[in-house]
Amino acid sequence: MHRHHLLRGVSAGALLIVCACSVAPAFAQESLPTIDVGAAPSDSGRAATWSPTRADGTPAFVEKFKLPNTVASVTRKDIEDKINVIDTEDVVKYLPSLFVRKRNNGDTQAVLQTRTWGVGSSARSLVYADDLLLTALIGNDNTIGAPRWGLVAPEEIERVDMLYGPFAAQYPGNSLGGVLQITTRMPDKLEVTAKQTVSLQDYSLYGTSRLLHTEVTSASVGDKVGDFSWFVSANYAHGTTQPLSFATTGAGTMYPGAYWATNKFGSPNVVVGSTGNLENDQINAKLKLAYDFSPTIRATYTLGFWSNDGTSVPENYLAPGTESFSVASSRSSFGSGYYRIQEKMLTNALAVKSNTRGLFDFEVSAAHFTYLQSDQRQPTTALANGYSQAGRNTRYDGTYWSLLDLKGIVRPEGVLAGHDISFGLHGDHFHLNNPVWNTDSWTSGMASATSIQTFGAGTTRTQALWAQDSWKFHPDFKFTVGGRWEHWQASDGVNQSGASVVYQPNLYHTRFSPKGSLQWTPDNDWTITGSIGLANRFPTVKELYNLSTVNNQVVNPNPNLRPEVALSSELAIERKIGDDGNVRVSFFNEEVRDAIISQSSYISGTNVLSTVTSNVDKIRNRGVELAFRKDNVLLKGLEFSGSMTYLDARVLADSSWVASSAYPWNTSVVGKNVPNVPDWRWTLAATYRPDEHWALTAAARFQGRMWTTLDNNDVAHGVYQSFDRFFVVDTKISYKWNKHLSFAFGIDNLNNYKYFLFHPFPQRTFVFSGKYEFGRARGERGIFFEGDEPGLFDAFRTAFAR
Repeated sequence: MHRHHLLRGVSAGALLIVCACSVAPAFAQESLPTIDVGAAPSDSGRAATWSPTRADGTPAFVEKFKLPNTVASVTRKDIEDKINVIDTEDVVKYLPSLFVRKRNNGDTQAVLQTRTWGVGSSARSLVYADDLLLTALIGNDNTIGAPRWGLVAPEEIERVDMLYGPFAAQYPGNSLGGVLQITTRMPDKLEVTAKQTVSLQDYSLYGTSRLLHTEVTSASVGDKVGDFSWFVSANYAHGTTQPLSFATTGAGTMYPGAYWATNKFGSPNVVVGSTGNLENDQINAKLKLAYDFSPTIRATYTLGFWSNDGTSVPENYLAPGTESFSVASSRSSFGSGYYRIQEKMLTNALAVKSNTRGLFDFEVSAAHFTYLQSDQRQPTTALANGYSQAGRNTRYDGTYWSLLDLKGIVRPEGVLAGHDISFGLHGDHFHLNNPVWNTDSWTSGMASATSIQTFGAGTTRTQALWAQDSWKFHPDFKFTVGGRWEHWQASDGVNQSGASVVYQPNLYHTRFSPKGSLQWTPDNDWTITGSIGLANRFPTVKELYNLSTVNNQVVNPNPNLRPEVALSSELAIERKIGDDGNVRVSFFNEEVRDAIISQSSYISGTNVLSTVTSNVDKIRNRGVELAFRKDNVLLKGLEFSGSMTYLDARVLADSSWVASSAYPWNTSVVGKNVPNVPDWRWTLAATYRPDEHWALTAAARFQGRMWTTLDNNDVAHGVYQSFDRFFVVDTKISYKWNKHLSFAFGIDNLNNYKYFLFHPFPQRTFVFSGKYEFGRARGERGIFFEGDEPGLFDAFRTAFAR
């Protein structure tokens, strides 16, 4: 099966190349891309444009609403030249301080790690695609809370911008880690693209050794006719993955074919097999429509569909002749690792925006996300010679969220000239529906459902008003002040375990979050910005109400959680380096009261992990970030960029801490490292463009190890469930044969560094791609194709002439 899909992907790529080779080389000089790592630039004009990037490189949405945040950006050209991209989340891998916990190609649990928060904090950052919120604020974890990256195909992306810190009043308290804005493109002429990508990973660990593959086929077509523009894209991916987890005995007894290891606490944990060996098919389809009512008012509508169909089959390491699942203590691990998952999601987004850059502009947007289908079926356990027919079906059907935003900005003249006053109204609604059904036949799903094993459901709603004034009171100074008022409520909470049903009380909170920023630009080379902001992060539905078992780990909700309150500050100092570079250093500090943190410990006498979510009185995250970029270093066409981040994250007070029976000597966690955040991170990338055809990139990434418990007792590393340090080197060679045809070859994790972030992460992976694109414009004599290439386009011209 695997070979068939691999050959199919390679054949599609070969067909793409053969069809395109009738076009002879021709190339027009293009400007080199940049990665902006500085603070949002100051005002530079108000030319009306629908481009996502202003002429000075500023993200259009940042300039429009005068957002005070430090911004780092990556453009479509950067993505094509420098980054090996299989999934959309790959595009942020070299941005300062960021890391995405992408375990495998097609991962549905890829959480964004930010400057101050780690991979278990999905609700402490926001990921948007245009006006659609991809972050699933129904949870704050590595599973259901991860952004729905699959709803955006990489080929749609025009640029990606990261806004650091909760300093903009228009974003909720979930922005305390930052806001990642993905801007997709709309055509201004007829364009057609096709791309084939193949990745190959040579994986070897414990008893698993195989060649893993992913094939991605992308196509899009779009046009602009008068005031109406449209864009249709489709993305199909088929792949196989390395094991995501392992079956272990939790004891020190060895078996033929097993592997000696420990768990993250250093206790014996013999590995007897691998689980989470996924083979999946994913489809993304998108329709985008836009209509220009005038040169400055545009309406857009987006309809998106995503589906995922995957199967995981465990691999038993025990030697031939050994009864398949004779190790009773590992049977539940094998059972939970054998499953079928099917998901279908639908999104709708509608927006009407003005872009006059004059006295007044507005934006009205609404978005809705819904799970059409989401079920994971699996047996209850493995038996001595197979699997139980009885099983369970975990479902999220009926889970959804909706958002409405009304925004405006006034740029007065006269005595109030220099003020840019923005304001808005926000509403959101998040609903979780998560029953886990017992079944007589897990392969039949709901057709054989017998009873509820666990059930969690609930709703949160927020209504918010915000306002912000960006005041240029002096040619060298800009002062931004704002605030956000929010009313939040949680309702309809219900938990069920077996026959026991508990209806949870409703919760209500009203909070105000002030913001302030002062920017000083003493000359054209220096920019110094100081920012401070309060962020109120309300609990998610899953933190409040969801009772479930994930990867053999019991997850307990807490219906009495208090909102966490974070006071964040940053001092950013930026210096331009000539006309093609800059360097920035940011000192940041964040103090969080009532931090909502989930903690895991083993249930006494078992190897079953139990997770409990609670409020920690006070933690502090402080550190420094250095980011830089410079073009034409030593020779023309050589670009260097990179960043380095140090974070000191500590628990300052936790009155609710209770020592576990396994570690009774840990009587306090004060002074311990905050879970799931590394101390050091750095990236370094070099790109050389010897001419307009070639781009050669080498990049390195490092991240320090992390603790996963409040008492920092997970002392082992390099084992399943540990969070290790890693150092990986990536390369990419991009070749643009002409303006229509391009190829790329790259290697991720060239040095084949083997590490765990709970799960084993990908080893050395080879990535190949071929892309073909063409367009046509309209002239006085009708339709004609771009370029003067002979061959295929001559044939088209001849056909049109006839």
